[in-house]
Amino acid sequence: MIPRLLFAVAAVAFPSQIIAQEPLVLKGHTGWVGGVAFSPDGKTLATASADKTVKLCDAETGKQLATIEGHTDYVSSVAFSPDGKLLATGSYDHSAKIWNVEGRTERVAVRGHTGAVLSVAFSPDGKTLATGSIDGTVRLSRTETGKEIAVLTGHKSWVNAVAYDSRGTVLASASSDATVKLWDVAGFKERMTLAPKAAEIRSIAFSPDSKFVAAGTRYGVVKVWSAEGEEMASLRGHTADVWAVAFSPDSKTLASGDGDWNRPGEVRLWDTTTWKESGKLKTSGEVLCLAFAPKKNILAAGCWDKTVAIWKLGEK
Repeated sequence: MIPRLLFAVAAVAFPSQIIAQEPLVLKGHTGWVGGVAFSPDGKTLATASADKTVKLCDAETGKQLATIEGHTDYVSSVAFSPDGKLLATGSYDHSAKIWNVEGRTERVAVRGHTGAVLSVAFSPDGKTLATGSIDGTVRLSRTETGKEIAVLTGHKSWVNAVAYDSRGTVLASASSDATVKLWDVAGFKERMTLAPKAAEIRSIAFSPDSKFVAAGTRYGVVKVWSAEGEEMASLRGHTADVWAVAFSPDSKTLASGDGDWNRPGEVRLWDTTTWKESGKLKTSGEVLCLAFAPKKNILAAGCWDKTVAIWKLGEK
């Protein structure tokens, strides 16, 4: 029995623990930070705020490079186009805007929503912008012109987040109606609805390898499904709403951020091979948004207390 027992112990796989340097903390905004996004080369960080602005910063040093103004209400979300030439923003003024990164000029305004635009996402080919709104719809618009292509209906409450899979064939939307919907991009048809029990869905993310879709919920649970809709994990540990989820570029780590109004929040890191917690990061304010830098183990979190924290992650 002893050799067999020793073999069993040796075969157990323990998740590696992720460690982080003290974060670089940015304090340039005068309102909560609802969106963060890295440029495709990882050199620039865009931050969207309730102060009606988007700031561009050097992702390594935190030095402010530019401030983009033009929205008339809170800016709740931000995304870079895949080629890094464009920036999309969503606002409580019921519009989304697409900006030229070089020159920081407005390229086109996307209109049609009748409520705040809470989330924006470029398709992987950069030709389409998806927007999710308090009006309960997801709208797809041409990046070049802002012309509306389709309106996806079916949610019964706010659409809090939208995300494309890396292949550009599926669009996920997360809603306060306690559902995640997966849409067939080619036909603009609903593919399936995922419905955790009685939990508003605050955030959504696809893994870069398109194997998983993760959702953060109002009551602190992170749900993970396969791309086919099979539930893979129900991650517990957060004690407040999970406002943000994001996968690392290699799809091996899932980050989830929480918070409760003006209290400090935390980011939990999960090993996607075991779905065990592999690290924990503290923030000075409630975590509202998360983003990993492409091809780098750098994580940014935007917070209710107007700060942005940037960590360089490593393994023990």
